[in-house]
Amino acid sequence: RERLLYEDTTFIVVDKPPLLPTQPDASNYHECCPGCVNELMGPFKTIDNEPVARPLLCHRVDSVVGGCVVLAKDGNGQKVFSQLQRERKLKKVYLAVTNKPVPVGMHLQWMWAPQTERGKSGGPPCQLMRHSPPESRRKARNYWVRCVLEVVQSVPIKIEAGDHGYEPGDKPHYQNTIRLVTGRKHQVRAQLASLGCPIIRDTLYGPIAGCTLDMLEDEEGTMDNGISKCRVPVEPIGLQAHAILFGGIRAKARTPWWGDNIILE
Repeated sequence: RERLLYEDTTFIVVDKPPLLPTQPDASNYHECCPGCVNELMGPFKTIDNEPVARPLLCHRVDSVVGGCVVLAKDGNGQKVFSQLQRERKLKKVYLAVTNKPVPVGMHLQWMWAPQTERGKSGGPPCQLMRHSPPESRRKARNYWVRCVLEVVQSVPIKIEAGDHGYEPGDKPHYQNTIRLVTGRKHQVRAQLASLGCPIIRDTLYGPIAGCTLDMLEDEEGTMDNGISKCRVPVEPIGLQAHAILFGGIRAKARTPWWGDNIILE
Protein backbone atom coordinates (compact mmCIF):
# COMPACT_ATOMS: atom_id res chain seq x y z
CA ARG A 1 0.00 0.00 0.00
CA GLU A 2 3.01 2.34 -0.18
CA ARG A 3 1.64 3.63 -3.48
CA LEU A 4 -1.57 4.81 -1.80
CA LEU A 5 -1.08 8.59 -1.59
CA TYR A 6 -4.48 9.64 -0.27
CA GLU A 7 -7.86 8.21 0.71
CA ASP A 8 -11.07 9.66 2.10
CA THR A 9 -14.74 8.67 1.91
CA THR A 10 -14.98 9.66 -1.77
CA PHE A 11 -11.55 9.68 -3.45
CA ILE A 12 -8.45 7.53 -3.73
CA VAL A 13 -5.15 8.88 -5.12
CA VAL A 14 -2.42 6.42 -6.06
CA ASP A 15 1.10 6.60 -7.46
CA LYS A 16 0.69 4.55 -10.65
CA PRO A 17 3.88 2.79 -11.81
CA PRO A 18 4.89 3.30 -15.45
CA LEU A 19 3.70 0.65 -17.94
CA LEU A 20 0.55 -0.14 -15.93
CA PRO A 21 -2.42 0.78 -18.16
CA THR A 22 -4.74 3.33 -16.63
CA GLN A 23 -7.86 2.22 -18.45
CA PRO A 24 -9.15 -1.36 -18.63
CA ASP A 25 -10.09 -3.10 -21.84
CA ALA A 26 -11.21 -6.60 -22.77
CA SER A 27 -7.69 -8.02 -22.39
CA ASN A 28 -6.62 -6.37 -19.12
CA TYR A 29 -9.70 -5.89 -16.97
CA HIS A 30 -7.72 -6.85 -13.87
CA GLU A 31 -4.20 -5.81 -14.98
CA CYS A 32 -4.95 -2.07 -15.02
CA CYS A 33 -4.95 0.74 -12.49
CA PRO A 34 -8.50 0.26 -11.08
CA GLY A 35 -8.09 -3.52 -11.02
CA CYS A 36 -4.72 -3.46 -9.25
CA VAL A 37 -5.81 -0.76 -6.79
CA ASN A 38 -8.87 -2.82 -5.89
CA GLU A 39 -6.93 -6.06 -5.47
CA LEU A 40 -3.79 -4.78 -3.77
CA MET A 41 -5.08 -1.84 -1.71
CA GLY A 42 -8.71 -2.72 -1.09
CA PRO A 43 -11.26 -3.41 0.13
CA PHE A 44 -12.56 0.17 0.25
CA LYS A 45 -15.74 1.55 1.78
CA THR A 46 -17.96 4.48 0.79
CA ILE A 47 -19.15 7.31 3.01
CA ASP A 48 -22.16 5.10 3.88
CA ASN A 49 -19.79 2.29 4.93
CA GLU A 50 -20.82 0.28 1.88
CA PRO A 51 -18.17 -1.90 0.21
CA VAL A 52 -16.73 -0.54 -3.05
CA ALA A 53 -16.95 -3.16 -5.80
CA ARG A 54 -14.23 -1.47 -7.88
CA PRO A 55 -12.84 2.10 -7.82
CA LEU A 56 -13.78 4.31 -10.79
CA LEU A 57 -11.25 6.25 -12.86
CA CYS A 58 -11.54 10.04 -12.75
CA HIS A 59 -8.96 10.85 -15.44
CA ARG A 60 -6.37 9.20 -17.66
CA VAL A 61 -2.58 9.00 -17.54
CA ASP A 62 -0.62 7.42 -20.41
CA SER A 63 0.50 3.86 -19.68
CA VAL A 64 4.19 4.75 -20.13
CA VAL A 65 3.84 7.59 -17.61
CA GLY A 66 3.88 7.09 -13.84
CA GLY A 67 2.49 9.26 -11.07
CA CYS A 68 -0.73 10.52 -9.54
CA VAL A 69 -4.01 8.95 -10.62
CA VAL A 70 -7.33 9.83 -8.97
CA LEU A 71 -10.10 7.27 -8.54
CA ALA A 72 -13.56 7.66 -7.03
CA LYS A 73 -15.42 5.27 -4.77
CA ASP A 74 -18.72 5.99 -6.48
CA GLY A 75 -20.26 7.74 -9.48
CA ASN A 76 -20.89 10.91 -7.50
CA GLY A 77 -17.16 11.30 -6.91
CA GLN A 78 -16.54 10.96 -10.64
CA LYS A 79 -19.09 13.71 -11.32
CA VAL A 80 -17.52 16.03 -8.74
CA PHE A 81 -14.05 15.54 -10.24
CA SER A 82 -15.34 16.08 -13.79
CA GLN A 83 -17.01 19.29 -12.69
CA LEU A 84 -13.77 20.52 -11.12
CA GLN A 85 -11.98 19.74 -14.39
CA ARG A 86 -14.52 21.66 -16.46
CA GLU A 87 -14.28 24.65 -14.12
CA ARG A 88 -10.45 24.38 -14.10
CA LYS A 89 -10.43 24.13 -10.32
CA LEU A 90 -7.75 21.48 -10.17
CA LYS A 91 -4.00 21.79 -10.59
CA LYS A 92 -1.68 19.22 -12.14
CA VAL A 93 2.10 19.35 -12.01
CA TYR A 94 4.33 17.16 -14.18
CA LEU A 95 8.05 16.43 -14.16
CA ALA A 96 9.59 15.88 -17.59
CA VAL A 97 13.19 14.96 -18.44
CA THR A 98 14.70 16.23 -21.69
CA ASN A 99 18.17 16.51 -23.18
CA LYS A 100 17.68 20.23 -23.75
CA PRO A 101 16.34 22.84 -21.30
CA VAL A 102 12.76 23.80 -22.08
CA PRO A 103 12.23 27.59 -22.15
CA VAL A 104 10.66 28.74 -18.89
CA GLY A 105 7.28 30.46 -19.13
CA MET A 106 3.82 29.98 -20.65
CA HIS A 107 3.52 28.04 -23.91
CA LEU A 108 0.42 28.27 -26.09
CA GLN A 109 0.15 25.94 -29.06
CA TRP A 110 -2.62 24.39 -31.14
CA MET A 111 -3.36 20.69 -31.58
CA TRP A 112 -5.00 19.31 -34.73
CA ALA A 113 -8.53 18.60 -33.44
CA PRO A 114 -9.63 15.76 -35.77
CA GLN A 115 -6.78 13.66 -34.40
CA THR A 116 -8.12 14.00 -30.83
CA GLU A 117 -11.68 12.85 -31.55
CA ARG A 118 -13.00 9.84 -29.64
CA GLY A 119 -12.89 6.65 -31.65
CA LYS A 120 -10.43 8.16 -34.11
CA SER A 121 -8.58 5.50 -36.08
CA GLY A 122 -6.08 5.78 -38.88
CA GLY A 123 -3.48 8.48 -39.30
CA PRO A 124 -0.42 8.92 -37.08
CA PRO A 125 -0.77 7.87 -33.41
CA CYS A 126 0.96 11.09 -32.33
CA GLN A 127 -0.73 14.45 -31.84
CA LEU A 128 0.34 17.16 -34.29
CA MET A 129 0.90 20.76 -33.20
CA ARG A 130 1.22 24.24 -34.62
CA HIS A 131 2.61 27.34 -32.92
CA SER A 132 0.91 30.09 -34.90
CA PRO A 133 -2.76 30.76 -34.07
CA PRO A 134 -5.48 29.65 -36.53
CA GLU A 135 -6.47 32.13 -39.22
CA SER A 136 -10.01 32.58 -37.87
CA ARG A 137 -12.19 31.74 -34.88
CA ARG A 138 -14.24 29.35 -37.00
CA LYS A 139 -11.15 27.36 -37.95
CA ALA A 140 -9.96 27.41 -34.34
CA ARG A 141 -13.31 26.06 -33.17
CA ASN A 142 -13.65 23.37 -35.84
CA TYR A 143 -10.11 22.17 -36.44
CA TRP A 144 -7.83 23.13 -33.55
CA VAL A 145 -7.61 22.50 -29.82
CA ARG A 146 -5.93 25.13 -27.64
CA CYS A 147 -3.10 23.74 -25.50
CA VAL A 148 -1.50 25.72 -22.68
CA LEU A 149 1.15 24.76 -20.16
CA GLU A 150 3.64 26.64 -18.02
CA VAL A 151 7.24 25.56 -17.58
CA VAL A 152 8.02 26.68 -14.04
CA GLN A 153 11.67 25.67 -13.99
CA SER A 154 14.24 23.68 -15.95
CA VAL A 155 17.22 22.39 -13.97
CA PRO A 156 20.13 20.08 -14.89
CA ILE A 157 20.07 16.64 -13.32
CA LYS A 158 22.30 13.60 -13.26
CA ILE A 159 20.77 10.21 -14.05
CA GLU A 160 22.66 7.21 -12.75
CA ALA A 161 22.65 3.89 -14.58
CA GLY A 162 20.49 1.39 -12.73
CA ASP A 163 17.71 -1.16 -12.83
CA HIS A 164 15.58 1.17 -14.95
CA GLY A 165 17.67 0.15 -17.98
CA TYR A 166 18.21 3.70 -19.25
CA GLU A 167 21.73 4.49 -20.39
CA PRO A 168 22.32 8.21 -19.79
CA GLY A 169 25.64 8.28 -21.64
CA ASP A 170 27.32 11.67 -21.92
CA LYS A 171 24.16 13.58 -22.84
CA PRO A 172 22.99 16.43 -20.61
CA HIS A 173 19.62 15.95 -18.88
CA TYR A 174 17.18 18.56 -17.60
CA GLN A 175 14.24 18.08 -15.27
CA ASN A 176 11.41 20.43 -16.18
CA THR A 177 8.62 21.27 -13.75
CA ILE A 178 5.42 21.84 -15.72
CA ARG A 179 2.05 23.19 -14.64
CA LEU A 180 -0.68 21.93 -16.92
CA VAL A 181 -3.28 24.59 -17.75
CA THR A 182 -5.32 22.59 -20.28
CA GLY A 183 -5.51 18.82 -20.30
CA ARG A 184 -5.30 17.22 -23.75
CA LYS A 185 -4.23 13.78 -24.92
CA HIS A 186 -0.41 13.57 -24.96
CA GLN A 187 -0.30 17.35 -24.42
CA VAL A 188 2.99 17.61 -22.49
CA ARG A 189 4.70 15.12 -24.79
CA ALA A 190 3.48 16.82 -27.97
CA GLN A 191 4.19 20.38 -26.84
CA LEU A 192 7.72 19.71 -25.62
CA ALA A 193 8.54 17.80 -28.81
CA SER A 194 7.23 20.67 -30.94
CA LEU A 195 9.59 22.99 -29.04
CA GLY A 196 12.51 20.76 -30.02
CA CYS A 197 12.80 19.28 -26.51
CA PRO A 198 11.36 15.75 -26.67
CA ILE A 199 11.05 13.72 -23.49
CA ILE A 200 13.69 11.02 -23.08
CA ARG A 201 12.67 7.54 -24.24
CA ASP A 202 9.56 8.92 -25.97
CA THR A 203 9.83 7.07 -29.28
CA LEU A 204 6.42 8.39 -30.33
CA TYR A 205 7.40 12.07 -30.31
CA GLY A 206 11.20 12.02 -30.49
CA PRO A 207 11.27 11.49 -34.29
CA ILE A 208 9.14 14.62 -34.87
CA ALA A 209 11.02 16.88 -32.45
CA GLY A 210 10.96 20.45 -33.73
CA CYS A 211 8.36 19.64 -36.40
CA THR A 212 5.08 21.54 -36.42
CA LEU A 213 2.20 21.91 -38.85
CA ASP A 214 3.36 25.50 -39.46
CA MET A 215 6.20 24.10 -41.57
CA LEU A 216 4.11 21.81 -43.79
CA GLU A 217 4.40 23.93 -46.93
CA ASP A 218 8.18 24.23 -46.70
CA GLU A 219 9.24 20.94 -45.10
CA GLU A 220 6.43 18.45 -45.62
CA GLY A 221 8.95 15.70 -46.38
CA THR A 222 10.66 16.24 -43.01
CA MET A 223 7.34 15.84 -41.19
CA ASP A 224 6.38 12.73 -43.18
CA ASN A 225 9.78 11.16 -42.59
CA GLY A 226 9.56 11.84 -38.87
CA ILE A 227 6.04 10.43 -38.56
CA SER A 228 7.10 7.26 -40.35
CA LYS A 229 9.62 6.64 -37.55
CA CYS A 230 7.20 7.24 -34.66
CA ARG A 231 6.66 4.17 -32.51
CA VAL A 232 4.63 3.66 -29.34
CA PRO A 233 7.13 3.45 -26.42
CA VAL A 234 7.66 0.10 -24.75
CA GLU A 235 9.67 1.50 -21.82
CA PRO A 236 8.82 4.13 -19.20
CA ILE A 237 9.41 7.61 -20.60
CA GLY A 238 10.86 10.55 -18.68
CA LEU A 239 7.51 11.97 -17.61
CA GLN A 240 5.72 11.79 -14.25
CA ALA A 241 2.33 13.09 -13.13
CA HIS A 242 4.07 14.52 -10.08
CA ALA A 243 1.34 16.24 -8.08
CA ILE A 244 -2.37 17.03 -8.13
CA LEU A 245 -4.51 19.47 -6.14
CA PHE A 246 -8.31 19.47 -6.22
CA GLY A 247 -11.12 20.22 -3.77
CA GLY A 248 -8.68 20.82 -0.92
CA ILE A 249 -6.95 17.48 -1.58
CA ARG A 250 -3.22 17.55 -2.26
CA ALA A 251 -1.16 14.51 -3.33
CA LYS A 252 2.41 14.13 -4.57
CA ALA A 253 3.98 11.09 -6.21
CA ARG A 254 7.14 9.44 -4.97
CA THR A 255 10.58 9.84 -6.55
CA PRO A 256 10.37 9.11 -10.32
CA TRP A 257 12.28 6.25 -11.93
CA TRP A 258 15.15 8.53 -13.00
CA GLY A 259 15.83 9.70 -9.43
CA ASP A 260 16.10 13.21 -8.01
CA ASN A 261 19.79 14.01 -8.36
CA ILE A 262 19.58 17.70 -9.25
CA ILE A 263 22.90 19.32 -10.16
CA LEU A 264 23.47 22.42 -8.05
CA GLU A 265 25.14 25.22 -9.97
